Amino acid sequence: MKTYLNGRLVIFSAFYDDVYCDRIFRKLYNQIKWLDKTYQNADGSIVHLPRLTANYGERSYNYSGMVFEPEPWTDVMLELKKDAEILGQETFNAAVLQLYRDGKDRVNWHSDDDPCVGKNPTIVSISFGETREFWFKAKNGMGNPLKLLVEKGDVIVMQGTLQHTHLHRVPPENEKKARINITFRNVIH
Repeated sequence: MKTYLNGRLVIFSAFYDDVYCDRIFRKLYNQIKWLDKTYQNADGSIVHLPRLTANYGERSYNYSGMVFEPEPWTDVMLELKKDAEILGQETFNAAVLQLYRDGKDRVNWHSDDDPCVGKNPTIVSISFGETREFWFKAKNGMGNPLKLLVEKGDVIVMQGTLQHTHLHRVPPENEKKARINITFRNVIH
């Protein structure tokens, strides 16, 4: 276990072994109802979200002006949710899944500080598939970005004021294979 940013970012490296990761990756890749969403850019053009996405659980989740109605929990999702709740010491009712099909897929700088997740949310992120970079930077512009490598089977717990003080992103990278990331959260609406 490694901690960063005054304990608000905790990483459990290789929490799941390779055999389990490969099995769960295949199940998620084939069983999740992946959505190829579009949104309107500031210039009025319609663009595709640069990854596939899905929402599972009991609550809808909104981001980038889009509302995602949840699919019901699957057995695999419930299994992962149980682990996420133990590590995050929180009960979760929603999961956002992202399928980064290759290194071109990404997520830009953002924070998960929407009022629907409460004041200081705990968010647990689980990754399967390709190793990708995961960057954090202070919202006030102070200091250099923290650049981490997230490997398959890693679990990241983001907690406390982290979503209010920092932004994070998954940048594009050359020659990468598919990666699935799941973020568990408690949506309070």
